[in-house]
Amino acid sequence: MEQGRKGKKKSTTPKPKEELIPERDDGVFASCTFSSLGLHPTLCEQLKERLGFEAPTRVQAEAIPVVLSGRHVMVNAATGTGKTVAYLAPIVHVLQGYDSRIQRSDGTFALVLVPTHELCMQVFDVLQKLLHRFHWIVPGYLMGGENRSKEKARLRKGISILVATPGRLLDHLKHTSSFLYKNLRWIVFDEADRILQLGFGKEIEEILNLLGSRTEDASGGKSTSSGISGGYQRQNLLFSATLNEKVNHLAKISLENPVSVGLDNKKQPHILSKEVGSSGHDNSEEQEREISTIGDYKLPAQLIQRYVKVPCGSRLPVLLSVLKHLFERDVSSKIVVFFSTCDAVDFHYNLLKGFRWSPSSQKDEANKNMFLSCKSFRLHGNMKQEDRRSTFQSFKVEKSALLLSTDVAARGLDFPKVNCIIQYDSPGEATEYVHRVGRTARLDKIGEALLFLQPAEIDYLQDLQKHGVSLSEYPILKVLDSSAAFGRKGSGKGFVSLDLHPSILSVQKAVETFILYEPSIHMLAKNAYCSWVRAYAAHRGDLKRIFMVKKLHLGHVAKSFALKEQPSLVGQTFQKLEKKRKRDQKQKGAPKRRKISHKK
Repeated sequence: MEQGRKGKKKSTTPKPKEELIPERDDGVFASCTFSSLGLHPTLCEQLKERLGFEAPTRVQAEAIPVVLSGRHVMVNAATGTGKTVAYLAPIVHVLQGYDSRIQRSDGTFALVLVPTHELCMQVFDVLQKLLHRFHWIVPGYLMGGENRSKEKARLRKGISILVATPGRLLDHLKHTSSFLYKNLRWIVFDEADRILQLGFGKEIEEILNLLGSRTEDASGGKSTSSGISGGYQRQNLLFSATLNEKVNHLAKISLENPVSVGLDNKKQPHILSKEVGSSGHDNSEEQEREISTIGDYKLPAQLIQRYVKVPCGSRLPVLLSVLKHLFERDVSSKIVVFFSTCDAVDFHYNLLKGFRWSPSSQKDEANKNMFLSCKSFRLHGNMKQEDRRSTFQSFKVEKSALLLSTDVAARGLDFPKVNCIIQYDSPGEATEYVHRVGRTARLDKIGEALLFLQPAEIDYLQDLQKHGVSLSEYPILKVLDSSAAFGRKGSGKGFVSLDLHPSILSVQKAVETFILYEPSIHMLAKNAYCSWVRAYAAHRGDLKRIFMVKKLHLGHVAKSFALKEQPSLVGQTFQKLEKKRKRDQKQKGAPKRRKISHKK
């Protein structure tokens, strides 16, 4: 790299402040602008014109000065608060400020690690918008499912800022000799807890070792390879909405004397930042203790959180009734419904696409319309990469739409104007609840979240309360009584039992009749039933006492998938398929699959 590019910037970077910034009611700071944070004027224009940021959010105002200072940073902030801009904007500012423009032949300067394909594309999209006026800074991405040869060709030409999933990045680090990263200055871990939860811990450690960016060696001593050629010190940034022991370990091995943003001993999110280790002594144990004691999760104040207690056999008609009510209440609604398995997503997606409502009391053709007039989408890990990308992009631009998804959509994805999140299947750990509801109420917009629970699962609310998450009850009976969605307005007045409500009974009967004459959807229902029971049995730790398979009435579970068959018959069908699969595996010599698993 030329001498003119070594460390010289057009403007000095501001130092992190130790004070509170005045906040307006809408969540942005009255006396703070992107320009006052030290960002280039052209970059500030891009943030406003192409990304819609009139002023910094709190996490942006807190983190950007710290990143510009060159320190290692650990950021804990609520999802949907603009964390992507908080690390991309200062990186772009520094790169555009070199006296001599960087070139593609200089290789990669910044690396952003993300957990999923969808988040990879989202960060890349934001990056492209930020770089619209800085064309000499080249963005790029690497992720599984893409053409490796094409990725290799792009790396050979040079990518200035690279967004990647851990597995594919490690592959190229090991096998692509033309991948130039000698000038690497930033490593960013976005949604760090999800990266580790997906099992990428070993890959991350190997990546840090290959890049020479691990702060501790195996014996606990400090690594001497944290610097880079060109005179710059490597800067690592870790962003996460939730913290746990694994994230704490990653911070320990990748961050050196970091500044923590959004963390303090009193659990007050309004503290701007706190420097760790500023006294000059090694306080890594103190930092670890501080991170581990934080129990409350940060959720937007404008998020309306409710739960609905539904008997297992009535779950499906209640879901359909709620969806109908929400879309009738607001025709421009965007709703995301979370399921525990890929099979469950496929079944409900195909059911909603084909289901027609035609109550016996209403013979007119106008009442035989499709159940929902809005567009429906599905997203899960068993879909082809092209289909996942198409769904992600299409749902983003729709004004009114329904997305049925597994937890692949639960982390970091920014779907504009999502009004409501419905967790039809339990999220399991409280951290997953936080990330799911984080798809709404983003950037100070109002949002709703509805959690489905069976009567035997109500103790899950206590588990959430331990982390400062409180939910109120959803008035489902009032909704059913007041809604004319199924031609039964007011017919359930006086009923106190949800499973005996006329609307619920009528919808259940209609759905069962529908799939009985749709063999393909009937088979999807069987597959969904089997995978759902296996997923339910896979709850771990303390959750096993709440989500107990032994407490399930399997006949009611089958009913929740509109199945009239005895569960044993469905189970036998599934067992036959499993035996056939195992026989095929033995013949092909394929490795055996875990008995209890569900791909998300």
